[in-house]
Amino acid sequence: MIYLTGGKKIRLSRLFKAPSKRALVVALDHGRRHGPIPGLVNLRETLKNILAAGVDAVMMTPAMIEHFSEILCNTFIIARIDGTGTVKSLDESDDRLISSVTRAISAGADAVSVMIYPGSSHESDLWEKLALVVEDARQLGVPVMAEIIPKPPVFENKYDPEAVAYGSRIAAEVGADIIKTLYTEKDFKKVVEGTPVPVLVLGGPRMKSPLDVLKLVENAVKEGAAGAAIGRNIFQFEKPDVMARALMLIIHEDLSAKEAARETGILI
Repeated sequence: MIYLTGGKKIRLSRLFKAPSKRALVVALDHGRRHGPIPGLVNLRETLKNILAAGVDAVMMTPAMIEHFSEILCNTFIIARIDGTGTVKSLDESDDRLISSVTRAISAGADAVSVMIYPGSSHESDLWEKLALVVEDARQLGVPVMAEIIPKPPVFENKYDPEAVAYGSRIAAEVGADIIKTLYTEKDFKKVVEGTPVPVLVLGGPRMKSPLDVLKLVENAVKEGAAGAAIGRNIFQFEKPDVMARALMLIIHEDLSAKEAARETGILI
């Protein structure tokens, strides 16, 4: 059992609520890496739409949390506090801090998140970044989420369960309270079993079919995931609130992908 301060316990209990003790986090932090991509051009409208679905949390940069503070009052907020590795930069794995933990909490965040690219040329620097964030966050009783994406030159296949398990366990050892990472399909249980903190699966680029998204999350939850942290496959869907509601049914009520799709009208 990993030791948690009182503040962390309280905040994590508000994210992973009973009885399921799982969560759906909607990631809306893509602007810091991709710019104004579809679904985030008018972030206010997208945010209102998603919040109407009653999701467990949203993830945004501290600046965007400040911009939209008046509509975030009743939501658990995770602040993405790194982001220098943009999609146009020479090396996206060179992802440094854009905010302190203190600034994020001042903006209204309940937790913070950073990226880690195991196997990349910047791996050592990224682990140090995580460790320093964990130390600062611990003093404030703030949970830390580490997003784990294996990269070349060491890991050619980012979905390799050994690579995902490697990064997830090390992140927990360094002090992360939550892991956001890839669903590996094969041997995902090993990732969960080797990681002594909640594991959330990410969605990645938009999939061809909404059922593919729902099925991924269904399978992940069945294999021990504590939920999902998904962005483009929610906010770029034609009706983001509908997709969010379907995912909530899978995560919290154990519906199958097809049942959730039918319940929400994704499948008729």
